Parts: sequence; C-alpha cells; structure tokens
Amino acid sequence: MQARRRVFAAMMLALAGALCVPASAVSSSRTVNGPTITAIAPRVYLWPAGVAPRAQKGPEQLAYAGGHEGHGVDSQPAVYLVFWGSQWSKTDPYAAYERRFFSGLYGKGDDWTGSQSQYCEGVAIASVDCPRKSAHAGAPSHRQVLKGVWFDDAEMAVPTDANVRIGTDGTGDSVAQEALRAAQHFGNTTGARNRNAIYLINEPSHFDSPEFGLVYCAYHSAIATSIGDVAYATMPYLTDIENPTHVGVSCGQNMVNQGSAGLYDGVSIVGGHEYLEAVTDPWPATGWVDSHGSETADKCAWKTSGPGSLDNLRLSTGTFAVQGMWSNLANNGQGDCVTHQR
Repeated sequence: MQARRRVFAAMMLALAGALCVPASAVSSSRTVNGPTITAIAPRVYLWPAGVAPRAQKGPEQLAYAGGHEGHGVDSQPAVYLVFWGSQWSKTDPYAAYERRFFSGLYGKGDDWTGSQSQYCEGVAIASVDCPRKSAHAGAPSHRQVLKGVWFDDAEMAVPTDANVRIGTDGTGDSVAQEALRAAQHFGNTTGARNRNAIYLINEPSHFDSPEFGLVYCAYHSAIATSIGDVAYATMPYLTDIENPTHVGVSCGQNMVNQGSAGLYDGVSIVGGHEYLEAVTDPWPATGWVDSHGSETADKCAWKTSGPGSLDNLRLSTGTFAVQGMWSNLANNGQGDCVTHQR
C-alpha cells in the first residue's frame, strides 16, 4: 500500500506542477477509421469512499492555471453519453437513470450546476476570482446539456485491458480511443464543435478498471487530436457489488437514499462529479485547481455532513443524489463546499 501511495503522490505532484440532440437521439452505429491522437492529458481520478489514496481537500481556494490553448472552462457545455460494449441494453434502467439525470440539469429544480458559473477563463494565472465581463462557465444551448446518446454495441467494443497506455499519442489507451470514436460518431469533427463537448464513457458490468492496483470510481482526461481537444470521462459499472474487485457501494450506492431508491445514487454522484470537473478543468490540470492539484469536486468528495454534503437534487426528470462542489465565493469569500446554490 505504501508503494501505491508513493505512485499516487508522484502523480499528484506532477499535476500540481503542471500546476451531457435530446436524450431520445440514441443510436448504435460505429465509426472505424478516423483522426489520430497527438497528445493526452493527465488523468484525474475519483477514488472510492474511504480508500486511499485521496485528493487533498484543504481550505485553499481554486485558482486559474492558465488554460490549455486558451481554454479553461466550458462556456456552453454539451454532454454525450456512451454506453460501451454489447452488454448494454437500450432499456437498461442504469442507462435510463443517467440519461434522466443529465436531461434534467439546468432546468427546473437545478440549484447545483449554477454554483460553478463563478469560474472563468482568460484571466491571469493564479486568479481566484473572475471579473463580471470575463468568459464564465456557462449554461448549455437551449438549457439542454445532454446532446446525444450512443449505445456502442459493436462486437469487441471493449478490449480486455482498457487502461494500457503506450506513448503520449494515446496508442493503446482504448478509453481515449473510444472517446475519439464518439466524437466522430456524433459528428463533432472540428475543434469548435469539440471545444465544449464532454464524452462520458460508461463501461459494461463486470469490466474491471484497476489503476495503481486499486479500483477507481471514475476519472476524466482529454486528448489533443486533429479534430480538436476531446474531453472525456469514464466510469465502471457502478452497481457491481458481487466481489471486492468491483466498485458498488464504495462509489455512492445508497449513500443518500436507501433500498431501491438508492441503487443508482452513485451514477449521478460520480457522473456529476466528473461532469463539473470537466466543465471547470477541461484539460487537467490547466483550469481551476488548488495548490495540491485538486479540482472543484475532489475537494468535496464523499462529504456526509456539513456544508456541501451529499444530498438529493430534485429535477423535473426525477430525484438524483449529488455531491457538493467547491465554491470560492462561499463562506464569505473564504471558500467552502456547496450542494445547493443560495
């Protein structure tokens, strides 16, 4: 375990030094050939509750790290959900829950995403606040963040080792390659169309995703390609609980609601975590991070009491568990976790 912690510590130091079309638009075709990856950003992991290593959560404010190619926040975010592998069904209740969650964001009852609109791009490095006229993290077009859903059920869609990384061009990183295929599938084949896009890759049941010898709840990253930067996140199948190598209850299940009502708590907690981190830090870690490299959701992950603790978000599409996010403006400008924007 000490060795694992040293590996993780090295990764975090490197980060600090570098300093979701309507949901009904579902398809299952696959693009085979396409552009190549030229560079890949660091991964930012969400580890299970109570499992080391964990991100630093100290009181430090988030500060702007300069952005990547001038891009530091998503001003008009767009989410594309990918259900990867032939195990997925278009009637899967897990997939339906996730689609409802993202379909409801920015609509009636959403007092959660607005807390992140304080962050911006185009300001000086190390800034902790944003002038009113700066380009802020914004709302999606037509207040609908979910722009597309793809059930990528082609044979051999998920290889046996999803996390092999060979070279900085993403060769061997099958999750990054799937994100690039998703961008093509949805017709986002220019830098402008990908600038605010986030591709959330959902892995099938019982497909292990270990890293550093541990199982993670999710991570997000980005790739530079000939069709622009592609931001993406990936999640294991979060209701797997059959054995210790699967995530299940350590990644949010029943952490807010109990019984059948809480079965998919982790799907919205973890999916929401990755989404708002990608909005405020599209190319890790060049957006909004603290001095440890922790992002807005890392600083508040798995908090069960006090400001910004895990809670329900009641949207027009249903009730969904979410975690708090860091707000530099909270606590009289000293910063704190918030779940609901006041």
